[in-house]
Amino acid sequence: MKRFIVLLLVLILIPFAKVNAAEKTIAQWETELNKVQKELDETNAKKNQTQSEINQANNKINSIYAQIENIEQEISNKTEESKKLEENIAKKNKETEELMRYYQVSSSGSAMLEYIMGAKSITDLIYRLSITEQISSYNKKVVKDMNQMIKDNEQIKNDLASKKEELSNLKSELNNQVATLNKTKVSLDEEGHSLSESISEMKKTISDLKKMGCKTNETPTACQKRIYGNSGGYLPPGSTFYRPTASGRISSEYGWRTLYGKPNLHAAIDIATPIGTTVYSVAPGRVAKVIYSNSGGGNQIIVHHQINGKYYTSYYCHLSSINVSVGTIVTKDTIIGKSGNTGNSTGPHLHLGLANGRWYSDYYSYYGNSGFIGHSFNPRNVIIFPAKGSSYSNR
Repeated sequence: MKRFIVLLLVLILIPFAKVNAAEKTIAQWETELNKVQKELDETNAKKNQTQSEINQANNKINSIYAQIENIEQEISNKTEESKKLEENIAKKNKETEELMRYYQVSSSGSAMLEYIMGAKSITDLIYRLSITEQISSYNKKVVKDMNQMIKDNEQIKNDLASKKEELSNLKSELNNQVATLNKTKVSLDEEGHSLSESISEMKKTISDLKKMGCKTNETPTACQKRIYGNSGGYLPPGSTFYRPTASGRISSEYGWRTLYGKPNLHAAIDIATPIGTTVYSVAPGRVAKVIYSNSGGGNQIIVHHQINGKYYTSYYCHLSSINVSVGTIVTKDTIIGKSGNTGNSTGPHLHLGLANGRWYSDYYSYYGNSGFIGHSFNPRNVIIFPAKGSSYSNR
């Protein structure tokens, strides 16, 4: 989920065995913020360049469509032209035959000779010779020219067909190029979204720490210890956990399931409840993180607890509203927010996760044995809930 990429970027992982060294000061986070902002600017530049290439390719494809349409029309015109020429040749041959019969021109040549010898003068003789020659030559030339035009048309049609095939191949290549570019753009969009979320989260974290009175050279732990004291590890002590709402129905259990075709640990218990239901902290503690998001877990709250001398983290997702900020001291009766359906949610519910240790202090990632998932446990281990599908009406 993208929010976990955000967590990695915000808190920059260092080997988990050295958790104290992994904590960043406000000054270091501001430096990291500038770095991530630069990455976002570069990603946006790549997105713009990719979109420009997509537009150029699409323009070429549209141009090819127009060229192919023109070629098909020209082939059709040349086909029709050749058809008319063939009809004209047949007509011309018929006219020639009729004209020859009119002059009684036979294969022996006697009729033509009679016609020629019937001349009454030299001028008339020349004229008659000329007439017979012109009739024959003219018709032969016309037919020859028309046959050549048909031949030329066939060559043009062949050339156009080759050009059409060439354009079709180019169109196919450009379509593949556009498909690849679109995939690149989707990837850049996701990267840009993740970086934008990272920047938003980092700015919110820096702002919350400054509001608490943290100095730029302090880590969050050092700041909280300075402000709230070091007694009990700066967290208010508690002895037990409580249900996070006064009523609800258990809709999903903690455990492994298949998600997007892969095994996935649902590291929480889901409580179906109407949007706007009051959500309480499950135990005394301090708010470690507040996340506002339209994806993943939606609006989220992370709270650190110290129960019987041991550190824990509670995690609340898909909230419709949030009533606390980073550093807020809470009790089991503190209203931290309202349940909702924000983020990737299949219906109004509260996603409650519990884990050993302090997420965002002892470890920073979500996935893996070293992250929240690896530290998580079934909330039923410390809170009494009814069976799946059953409801409760008290804390």
